[in-house]
Amino acid sequence: MAAVLFLVSPFFHVDEVIVLGNSRVNDADILNRLNISNTSNILLLDTAAARQRIMGNLFIGDVSFRRDLPRRLYVTVHERRASAYVQHAPGTFLVLDDAGRVVEIRSQKREALPLLEGLPINRFQLGELLEAANETDFVAVVQYTQLLTIHDLIHRITHIDVSDPDNIRILVDYTEFHMGSGVADADMKVRTIVAVLEEKPDANLRRGIFHMRSITSDFFFEILQ
Repeated sequence: MAAVLFLVSPFFHVDEVIVLGNSRVNDADILNRLNISNTSNILLLDTAAARQRIMGNLFIGDVSFRRDLPRRLYVTVHERRASAYVQHAPGTFLVLDDAGRVVEIRSQKREALPLLEGLPINRFQLGELLEAANETDFVAVVQYTQLLTIHDLIHRITHIDVSDPDNIRILVDYTEFHMGSGVADADMKVRTIVAVLEEKPDANLRRGIFHMRSITSDFFFEILQ
């Protein structure tokens, strides 16, 4: 009985919560969803329920907890990365993460992300993968946004256009990169975009089209008039 009373005593009341891993979602939102006070017992914390509440913010993909007894709690969040916009209707933009999941609906674009064009939507629901009419094009878009994120290009891309299924177009300023169909050699093509942008950082100097349907040692660049 004495041991039980000790375990539920104020000695184990949470007096410090440390949030780790977040950059987009602020600490206040996470702590509010955590919903504990300085009288909450760290040993009795229902982490499954707390995890579900915190993941009610769709930009959070996972949460883990670590108890540092007797009174400190660590909350580590893993955020989803916004990767693209899809315009659903005039004045309505869906924000997709890098898996193609709808994580937010906005009335305007607030951050630099590519706008997906030519991707008809069957249906969407917050927190779920977008259901596109053409699954092949959707898979290609997801893979390209993942590669563009890995190579730290996603915020420089203005549009990704799949209106022509035989030629995915990636636009950066005045430059179009014609990628061909599907995702064959996608990583090499994205690396080539990186090299082009590093070689010619001035947008006016690279105004035109890079034809990259197939990877060769040379690429044809057509100057736009």
